[in-house]
Amino acid sequence: MIYDGLSDYEFAFPGPLRDKLTGAVLAGHKTSTTGLLIGYEHDAEPLPQAGQRSTMIGSAGQPLAILELTEVRLVPLGEVDLAHAADEGEGYPSVAGWRAAHERFWHSDQMRGYLGDPGFTVDDDTVAVAERFRVASVIPGAQAVNAALAAEAAALVAGLRAVPEAALDRPTCCPPWTVRDEFAHAAIAVSRTLEMLDAAPPPGPPVDTARYYAPDHRFAPQADRARVDLAAEFAAARSGPELIDWFEQQAEQVTDRVGASPERLVTTRHGDPMRLTDFQVTRVVELAVHGLDLADALGVAPWLTEHAAAVVEGLLFGLSAPAARAALGVDAAGLLRRATGRVAPTGAERERLDGLGVTWLTLG
Repeated sequence: MIYDGLSDYEFAFPGPLRDKLTGAVLAGHKTSTTGLLIGYEHDAEPLPQAGQRSTMIGSAGQPLAILELTEVRLVPLGEVDLAHAADEGEGYPSVAGWRAAHERFWHSDQMRGYLGDPGFTVDDDTVAVAERFRVASVIPGAQAVNAALAAEAAALVAGLRAVPEAALDRPTCCPPWTVRDEFAHAAIAVSRTLEMLDAAPPPGPPVDTARYYAPDHRFAPQADRARVDLAAEFAAARSGPELIDWFEQQAEQVTDRVGASPERLVTTRHGDPMRLTDFQVTRVVELAVHGLDLADALGVAPWLTEHAAAVVEGLLFGLSAPAARAALGVDAAGLLRRATGRVAPTGAERERLDGLGVTWLTLG
């Protein structure tokens, strides 16, 4: 189990077939899969349930996505229909073709060895577990996240250096913060990674990224007040150029050290263990969302970068961000504003977002 509270979801066995299947999932081609009831019985595992979330695992044991089951059926193999077979995303033109490919896997030496039955075979009466799922969140790789953080930090620095220092005292949509205060908050948030890398790795299992934003004590009024005061005090002690220079240096140190660090666990200031890459996703969220606030307060076009938008959209929407943008008639910045509460979505917009499976985050 990679994440606390989430079971692992593994297609086939590690190797080329798993790589093919997980690739099809991430490309949006594969939305169904078929297992055998005997496999669950062999592992003494309960059957999955609709609504259950799991971590899709790659061949190297790395997390690739959070999947949510939307349907689970027990069905004899002889009754699997073409719609289910086609949605497995492997190009089966017929149920017969689907069946033949699956029998090659189920009758393989690897599968028979796993079950401890060298003569194992399936027939029309063998009970299959037919599942449908959606990608709730995409878990990006370390390099993609580090590149997104570097790009968004550079865009933020450029955006703030392009305005007069007096503009940093304008109010934002997060009162009582000014532009200067909210920027200080985002800057401090990014710098926390350095403290975490200096500390010893905690024991696991880690929490996943969405759980980092759970609506609990970390976003209680007292915690929010502490965040507000810390940022305001930090900003008040520095001129605008000094604050921007400090952030630029911190962001460069973070991306350099993270880029040179192997994947490991870190401890958040709330006490949660997290994978370093997952925590860095939360830093991209900080820069992207607060960057939208700052651009709006300054009256300039948002500088949201393509790299950062992809990371945040993957967290919030899985693979459905393009459909969400089209449904609402907005660009990436407009979608993130609505999905993070910067712009209150209308009732119709919220219904569309819920229908597309948005993951709502609790943000301070």
